[in-house]
Amino acid sequence: MKVWIDAGHGGEDSGAVGPSGTRESTIALEISRYIRLGLIDSGCEVALTRDDDSFVSLPTRCAKANTYEADLFLSIHCNAFSNPTAHGFEVWTSRGETAADPIATRLFGSIKAAFPELLPRVDLSDGDCDKESGFAVLRGTNMAAVLIECAFISNVLEERWLRDVGWRMRMAGAIVSAI
Repeated sequence: MKVWIDAGHGGEDSGAVGPSGTRESTIALEISRYIRLGLIDSGCEVALTRDDDSFVSLPTRCAKANTYEADLFLSIHCNAFSNPTAHGFEVWTSRGETAADPIATRLFGSIKAAFPELLPRVDLSDGDCDKESGFAVLRGTNMAAVLIECAFISNVLEERWLRDVGWRMRMAGAIVSAI
């Protein structure tokens, strides 16, 4: 299996910033690196959109994954909201029934099982647990594509979890297990 791991944001685009200054781009990259190692150990071919704190445009992210001819595009993010009490994780796919739905369901279940303390945020309106959106990286890729919001970096407690190496490794392990 060929997997393209897209660490969200990077460079001048830090993404969301937590109350204590944690940058989403940094956390997304660290989790992505752990996922890469786990998938390689499992026999997958893996590539990263970025392996440092550099900016990569959304069209370039998609084009590189499409050229790589990955079987799965996995985009890693941290959520944020103006209300600091917002919390939990989300798994996103593009709208409608897609090839990503089965893996999104497995990812959701694996993260939920590994993190009982983390609220699973779902949209059950179409019969499955993933949320659906027209995010550019989900629309612009030719393979099954899933975006994971690991936790809310804008929530003080969840930011603390995201800053913890063991927590990030556990998140990566849950994702690798599902794949």
